[in-house]
Amino acid sequence: MRIESFRNLGIAGKLLMLFFVLFLCLIIGLVVVFFAFGSSNDIQTIKINQLILSVFMLLLPAIICGYLWYENPWKSYSLHKLPSSKLILLSIILILCISPFINLLGHINEQIKLPEFLAGVERRFMEMEDSAKELTDQMLAVNTFSGLLFNLLVIAVMPAVGEELICRGTLLNIFSEKRNKHAAIWIVAVIFSLIHFQMYGFLPRMVLGALLGYLLVWSGSLWLPILVHFVNNATIVLAFYFGRENGVMDVMENLGKAETWGYGIASAVVSGVIIWWMVRTAANSKLETEN
Repeated sequence: MRIESFRNLGIAGKLLMLFFVLFLCLIIGLVVVFFAFGSSNDIQTIKINQLILSVFMLLLPAIICGYLWYENPWKSYSLHKLPSSKLILLSIILILCISPFINLLGHINEQIKLPEFLAGVERRFMEMEDSAKELTDQMLAVNTFSGLLFNLLVIAVMPAVGEELICRGTLLNIFSEKRNKHAAIWIVAVIFSLIHFQMYGFLPRMVLGALLGYLLVWSGSLWLPILVHFVNNATIVLAFYFGRENGVMDVMENLGKAETWGYGIASAVVSGVIIWWMVRTAANSKLETEN
C-alpha cells in the first residue's frame, strides 16, 4: 500500500523529496564505503567504492521514490514494455554513428572561455577535468579479461541502469507532469550533464542526455536508453582494452575534432537521417498498435 500523501506531491515536493532521499542514501553509502575500505587510494578499491556508491546514489533513490510515488513503479518508469527490434538496431547504429559529432561538440565546448575575472574558476575547472581524465584512464587500464568484465560492470552497466532510472525515469517523470515532453527532456538533459561535474564536456553530454530522453519517448520503454547508454560506455571500455596500443582509442576520441571536423558534420547528417527513420518507425508502430 502506497502512502497517499507522497503520491499527491507536486513537482517541487517530489524534487525536494528526491534530493532528501539522494542525500540520505549518499551518507549511508559513504559510511558503508568508509567502514568497508577506509580511505584506500588503490584503483581497484576506487572501482568497488564507485560501484557501491552508484547503488546507493542512483538505484536506491529511484527505487524508493518510485515505490512511494506510484501505484505501479515498473510501469511509471516505462520498464513494463520492450522496444521493437528495429528501434533497438537503429538506436545502436545511431549511438555509434553520432560519436564524431559528439566529439565535435566537445571540441566546440573546449573553445568556450570564461571572462578574465573568472580565470581562477576556469583554471580550477581545467584541473578537475584533467584529474577526472587521469582517474578514468587508470580505471580503464586493465590487462585481464576479468578486469575488463569488472570495468564493464562499473563503467557501463551500473551507470546505464542507475543514471537512466534517476534521470530518464525519476526526473523526466517529475518534469513531464506540468511541461511538454520536449521541455522536460532538455531540462533533464541539462541536469544529467551538470551532475557529471565536467564543464568541458557539458555540451556533448547534454546532447547525449537529450537523445536518451527522446529514445524513451519514441519507444515508450526505458530499456532503450538503458541499452544505448550501456553501448556508448561499453564501446569506450572495449576500445581502451583492445585498441589502446594500436591507436584505435585515439582515433575514437579525436575523430570529428579540429582538422577532422568534416567527419563531425557528416556524422550529424547521417545521425539526423537515422533519427528521422526512427521517428517514422516509432510513429508507424504506434499506429499499428492503435489499429
